Amino acid sequence: MTIRRICAVTFIVGYLGCLTWGIGAHALKMGLQGNTISYYFVWDMFCGWSAYDNRTHVIAEGKSGQYYKVDEPWGEFHPFGHVARIHYDVSNMLIPKYIDHVLRHTSHEPIDRVFVVEEHWPKQYNVPAELWDSFYNEPADKVSYFNVRAVCTETGRVINARPAWLQQQTLMSIADNPRLEKAAQSANPFYSTFVNPRHRRASNATYQTSQAFDLNTN
Repeated sequence: MTIRRICAVTFIVGYLGCLTWGIGAHALKMGLQGNTISYYFVWDMFCGWSAYDNRTHVIAEGKSGQYYKVDEPWGEFHPFGHVARIHYDVSNMLIPKYIDHVLRHTSHEPIDRVFVVEEHWPKQYNVPAELWDSFYNEPADKVSYFNVRAVCTETGRVINARPAWLQQQTLMSIADNPRLEKAAQSANPFYSTFVNPRHRRASNATYQTSQAFDLNTN
């Protein structure tokens, strides 16, 4: 066997092995975010782009009832373009550390709780005014949707968590369609997914509105 053939066989075996490992990791929800390399082998790589842009707002409520926006006093870090790093954390995995770090390095009254609010709006409103006027025969009336994603303590510990706004819209769209609801109750996904319609009823049973947290997001 020539060296060229040995290299080709080694590459094919290694590549198929990595793909098999990626599918297994995605099915078992293990190691998906453990390191950067795993991102290239998970099953849902580049699974699609959302039609909505998003921003994360962290609001602290003091003992006096006053609300404060939790921002880095040293300034935002922008790894790419004009969007701050906190807005890249759509899964809120680092938000507890962010809350604890910022509040420990700032002077403020005692904090009762911290709200993590996500904002969504259609990406079409991000285009410049001249492009909007070229494609649309109506004024750009941007409307944002706000959703309380989590309530945390001053140290960042999560007290109450809710589904993401986009995930909740998916669950509600299934609930509004009797045919899909009936099919979802008797179906099992071939691969394990983050959004499982079978658990919709359990999710809705514990679902709380933003008003339940005494924070008006309108």
